Amino acid sequence: MGNLLFQPSGFESMINLKCIFFYFPRSWLRKEHEDYKKLHAYQDSIISLPDELRYLVWHYYPFKSLSSSFNPKNLIALELPYGNMEQLWNQVHQDLVHLREINLFSCKNLKKIPNLLGALNLEKLDCENCESLVKLPSLTRLTSLESLRLKGCRSLKKFPEIPNNFYELDLSETGIKEVPDFIEHLDRLHRLTLTNSMVKDVSSNISKLKSLFSLHLSGCPIVKFPTVDVPSPSLSFESLRYMHMDRYKTVKVSESAPYLLDFIDHDCILFQKVFFADQNLYQFGSSDDDYMFLMLFFNCFNLNQESTNNIEANAMLKIGSLAKKWAARYGREKRRGNFQRLICCFPGNKISANIFKCQSMNSSLSLKIAPNGGSGSRFLVFAICLVIDLTDCRRLLDCSCEYQLTAAGGGNGGGGYEELGSVISLFKLPEPEKCMGDHVFILSSIDMVKEDQNYEEASFEFYIRNWGLEDEYVDMKVERCGAHVFYVDADATDATDDTDATEKKHAGN
Repeated sequence: MGNLLFQPSGFESMINLKCIFFYFPRSWLRKEHEDYKKLHAYQDSIISLPDELRYLVWHYYPFKSLSSSFNPKNLIALELPYGNMEQLWNQVHQDLVHLREINLFSCKNLKKIPNLLGALNLEKLDCENCESLVKLPSLTRLTSLESLRLKGCRSLKKFPEIPNNFYELDLSETGIKEVPDFIEHLDRLHRLTLTNSMVKDVSSNISKLKSLFSLHLSGCPIVKFPTVDVPSPSLSFESLRYMHMDRYKTVKVSESAPYLLDFIDHDCILFQKVFFADQNLYQFGSSDDDYMFLMLFFNCFNLNQESTNNIEANAMLKIGSLAKKWAARYGREKRRGNFQRLICCFPGNKISANIFKCQSMNSSLSLKIAPNGGSGSRFLVFAICLVIDLTDCRRLLDCSCEYQLTAAGGGNGGGGYEELGSVISLFKLPEPEKCMGDHVFILSSIDMVKEDQNYEEASFEFYIRNWGLEDEYVDMKVERCGAHVFYVDADATDATDDTDATEKKHAGN
């Protein structure tokens, strides 16, 4: 179909018209394309619309606004993605109770959203990629609002005023500069994404969000992440499991509070200090649904020795806590590639001799297993430590661990030894070329739990596979390696190991 010039008076006499649909398949809307603009209008023309209209769905809407004579009181859905409008309407319409959805995706000329106080039943507001949008009205009274999409609104400078019952909020790639104090009222917020936004200041009240599970701050020019100084974990990031911060190249962050279980901190060159809360206060509780535990500090080269000691000790404390749970689940069927694992990473080329007493200067080692002095059965849970040069890292790293367990006195049913293997996907990097130099990895997984069959030695061989975009890989060199075993009594309530005292000492710093 060729291009058509739409007459603005086309619907003028259709006073009972309830639906208008000019749309493309959803798959066509993934990317804007000039060829999709089939209906055109004169530059300053305004379309006449009937007040009985229930559904206005018009992809690539060619007019600059809706008619001032149009009363949207009967509208249920307003969908104008990729539209040419600069505004919807100027009037204040108090009676918008039927309106359930507004979709203005990628309306790049749209500058403002009208007052929506009358839209008490509005459920979805999509303004994603509205690059010229500078202001949102207050949405706090719209308690039915469940979805607000503002990603890519680069001209939007102010954090939106939204209902307190919001579950998820994506403000990535916006011009928002501050996370304000009223963030504390979003007590049901589960996930907050500010990736690549302009946020510089984050209110300390963010730590009061008891339901916050995931916080994404990568690419933000944050000047200082708030200090959290509270005596009880119930007042600070109670549910936070995942935190992503990166690229703070010109920021000196100290006295922050990354005692979180899952923490990613990439390219924070001046990041200097990491401390963890007292282990007696912060228990490593987790549900069976938590399948990955991350503490990643890529390219954070200014971390001092005290901080790396704290990171190592708390990673081992976490593994020790998980060991009991993993042992309790031993033998259950698990989905390949989605099993529980812990990954810790920070710059360096040394492995702690206090924690990993068994070490090697290459990719293989043998670890002596202490005899089982108890009367009951027990489980072995292995933790490994590797030093890898990430300079030539492509995109995805896999750690392949092959190990052989040798039994004393021809145990293990008379076989004498058992060969096992485990693969842990370390990470997938969006910008792998920016990883630099040696990094220390501490790893463990539920796949590295074994019921003890009177074993006396474990021999390990490690391989690091560096995957590219075309599913091809090259092997990377393991500079150093270390291993440690946690012993979990089958009938006991606590995991025990020979570094427990050292870890608790560091964790309490």
